[in-house]
Parts: sequence; structure tokens; C-alpha cells
Amino acid sequence: MKRFLLLAAFSLAALSINAQPAQPEFVTSAMDGGKVDTRALRGKVVVLNLWFINCPNCLAEIKMLNQLVDEYKGNPDVVFLAPAASPKNELVKFLAKNPFKYQVIPDSSIIIVSQFGSPDKEGNLSVPFPMHYVMDRDGKIATKAQGIKGIEVVRSELKKQFPAKGSD
Repeated sequence: MKRFLLLAAFSLAALSINAQPAQPEFVTSAMDGGKVDTRALRGKVVVLNLWFINCPNCLAEIKMLNQLVDEYKGNPDVVFLAPAASPKNELVKFLAKNPFKYQVIPDSSIIIVSQFGSPDKEGNLSVPFPMHYVMDRDGKIATKAQGIKGIEVVRSELKKQFPAKGSD
């Protein structure tokens, strides 16, 4: 009976975690030691890529993600963040050989699961990788998409967020 109650309590706790909030908020450190605070980024469009270094699909899309960053390089109103479920020491080695132009956030497993996880049938939170999010200027999720095909969804959302001058 105690085991059942304990399991029920953990299940309820997992479900009560703010899974996929409309406004993900976290404060953490980036690879360079700089502080990342999503609340401080309000007023900017934030593009997130959730990934880890042992994910073949995550690695396959880095070149395309770098191109996306290059497309918006001169725009101070967009920020590209990459919370990684990989430890910093492994990321240092990986990034030395595989440059990634997003601001990489190491050791982000807890942030990824608590802020972006969805409960499965058993109530466990999970996140498919790679996963892309675009947060609007108010910090709300404007779009999310999984995998390499998600890059075009992100690109389309960025065009909505930053319409070309002279177009309606």
C-alpha cells in the first residue's frame, strides 16, 4: 500500500510539473559562463533547439541551424539558444570539432524535461529530440516542431515575426 501511495504521489508530482508551459522560463549558464534568463529576453524572439550530442538527427541538422542563424545575424531582436542534455565537458570537445552558432546551454536535462516535457501514458515526462521552439516577444510559444523538417517551420515563424519591410 505504501508503495502504491508513493507511486501515486510521484505520478501526480510529475503531472503537476508545468509541462510545456505557454511561457517557458528558466535561468541558467551558457557554455561561456554567461547567464541566460528567458524573462530578460522578453521583447526579443527566442529560437530554441533542444538536443544532445549522441542524437544522430540533432547532429545532422546543425549545419542548417547555423544557416538559420546566419540569415538573422544582423537582427538584434532574435536570440538562438540550444539547451543541450549533454554535459559541458563533452560539449567542449564536440563543439571544438562541430561549431554550432546557437548559444549552447550545457547540462540542461532538467530544464528540457521540466519546461518542455509532455507526460506519456504512465505520467513520465518525455521530450522527443531534436525539438524546435520559437517564443514570441511576450515569451509565449509561437510554434514548436520536431526534427529536421522543423527547421522550415522555425524559418516560417521567423518570417511571421519579422515581416519584410513594405509587405503586409
